Amino acid sequence: MRWLIVSDRKSAQGVPLVIHNIGRGAREEDVLFTYPLTGHYRWK
Repeated sequence: MRWLIVSDRKSAQGVPLVIHNIGRGAREEDVLFTYPLTGHYRWK
């Protein structure tokens, strides 16, 4: 299972950036629709 955190920043195309550590350490990239979405959660 992969955990992705959606950032408050957006790409040039307007897609929200995602903070993840898949592969080479923590990164903030435009990969929101690269992996299947299996859940949606919000911290209060």
